[in-house]
Amino acid sequence: MAKTKKDHLPSDHGEIPASDDKVMRVFLNNQGKGSFICPACKKGVIKDLSEIARSTSAVRIRCKCSCGHSYRVLVERRQYFRKDVNLIGMYIQHRGNDQSPLKGIITVRNVSQSGVCFSVNSPPHFEVGDLLTIELSLDDTDRSKVREEGVVRRIESNMVGLEFTSTDRYGKLGQYLLR
Repeated sequence: MAKTKKDHLPSDHGEIPASDDKVMRVFLNNQGKGSFICPACKKGVIKDLSEIARSTSAVRIRCKCSCGHSYRVLVERRQYFRKDVNLIGMYIQHRGNDQSPLKGIITVRNVSQSGVCFSVNSPPHFEVGDLLTIELSLDDTDRSKVREEGVVRRIESNMVGLEFTSTDRYGKLGQYLLR
């Protein structure tokens, strides 16, 4: 990987413009390094991208491998891979004082080791900081049932970001994320 060319997108743009090249993703580790694997020869290289890690806008890089193949990469600053899904589930908000829990239908839009993003049909009855339990069936061959607890970290209109209270993924959800 001899050359890289940085192209910065406006932070409100949010997506890579369409092109003929398929854009690969590189995830940064805690030290700001990313692993690049050439899609042509499968050669891997680790590069320090700590300068890019501080950027607030989307960053894409054109890479050229030592084999001569050029490819595009979107640099992900997330700690964990996020998998786009379309899964139906339910949230449960346990309330104190012997009140019955609030429940609602959700559509999970993406899932990672650390949390989910889901939408609700009506304005949520919970707030940022509230503890929720979500239940859903995965779209794997076993239709595996998943039940996770998390803290609401973001609410934007009907979209909710939920951070799991545990990131240990040794069960069905961990297997699902790896396929």
